Amino acid sequence: MVNIKDVARLAGVSPRTVSRVINQDKNVSERTRKRVLQVIDETGYRVNLLAQSLRNKKTGILFVFVSEKDNAFLGEFHNVTIQHLNAEAKKLGYKMIVSQSNAERVQADEHDGFYLLTNGYADGAVIFDTKDVDERLTYLLEKKIPFVVIGKDKHHTESSYVNLDNYQAGFMGAEHLIEQGYSHIRFMLGSENYTVNEDRSQGFLDAMKKHGLKPMSVDYEIISPDRAYSKTIEILDSKDLPDAIFVSGDMRAMGVYHAIYERGLKIPDDIAVLGIDDIPMAEFSYPTLSSINQFPEKMAVEAIRILDEQIETGEVGQGERVIFDPELKVRQSTRK
Repeated sequence: MVNIKDVARLAGVSPRTVSRVINQDKNVSERTRKRVLQVIDETGYRVNLLAQSLRNKKTGILFVFVSEKDNAFLGEFHNVTIQHLNAEAKKLGYKMIVSQSNAERVQADEHDGFYLLTNGYADGAVIFDTKDVDERLTYLLEKKIPFVVIGKDKHHTESSYVNLDNYQAGFMGAEHLIEQGYSHIRFMLGSENYTVNEDRSQGFLDAMKKHGLKPMSVDYEIISPDRAYSKTIEILDSKDLPDAIFVSGDMRAMGVYHAIYERGLKIPDDIAVLGIDDIPMAEFSYPTLSSINQFPEKMAVEAIRILDEQIETGEVGQGERVIFDPELKVRQSTRK
């Protein structure tokens, strides 16, 4: 069955432009209009009238759902990505509301963002912090509500997401440290059941195995700089010291830095530190922090594009996936 993306591809325009032609938008050139209508005629594409009627009742509001957390710390990746999401959404005339949510249940009561989505008070959603089994994604698919995941959905082929190749990020980080001559490596991650941490952990373990090394430990629940600091103090007060610590999150790496200096050790002479995020602070810490870039701006651009196309066309569940390759930025903290 031909869908709006097929028409757009054949006409050499965006799905949003096809939608404008269908809705008789005057802000489309006559030449483009004729080309799109010709492709529609040739392919036999039929407009989903129900979806079209729903589109005409747009609210201009998008929800961004982040995970409920016991503490107030929201990682730098989230903060930066949300800023870029807001900027991209604004270009298309949307306003954004950030709301907490829980992957294990959808409340959908009158105080909850999912209730507002279901009852037509918002047009679509961006979902962060997906877990292996995520009830939010099942709910949105069943309700046919436009949404895009920043992360990964392991179980629904019809959901769309934008993600970093997190397996490769974990593999790349471990391999870089090994190639620099480090062999006693610990990896600090957030909660174990988030898909991002599952993938990074597996990549890390596979790289260690490839080089015939055993990781000292994969430490989970390192969800803030404070947790990273206290865990590093615990490690440094033990007899089994690492020569490198790989940290999922540059702000958490700052907690590791603090603990290492507090114990009178040097980076990287005594212990190397590698982060993930490549935040601006990485270049201004001392020593400068080696880190892996996640490209939050590019992720935000693609996420809003995918979500806007779903809202404009009414075609939810197309299963579009955009995966970015991580990029290692080598600085002083891992150089021997």
